[in-house]
Amino acid sequence: MISWNDLYNVLSAVIPLYVAMILAYGSVRWWKIFTPDQCSGINRFVAVFAVPLLSFHFISTNDPYAMNFRFIAADTLQKVIMLFALGIWTNFTKNGSLEWMITIFSLSTLPNTLVMGIPL
Repeated sequence: MISWNDLYNVLSAVIPLYVAMILAYGSVRWWKIFTPDQCSGINRFVAVFAVPLLSFHFISTNDPYAMNFRFIAADTLQKVIMLFALGIWTNFTKNGSLEWMITIFSLSTLPNTLVMGIPL
């Protein structure tokens, strides 16, 4: 059973992320603080500098021997099943393409990577 303390810990970790996302959306869409060109520059900075450095930090401080091996196996199995299903979709439907396969696979594994830990 999930306790109230567990729920509090999850919400205290997730709510700041969603508040930042809503403020970022509002700063572009409603308040017109940033232009589309500025958003493109911010996105490029995040993709080229911030995410690789954050990933390196998490990977360098992670102890893989202390991780739960059943969790790692479940995450790996989910990724293999998703890759297999997308491969079938790409090869046997007219709407499937390699670009969409890569995009959907990245989106399907993103929650596991960001929420559970980047080193996975």
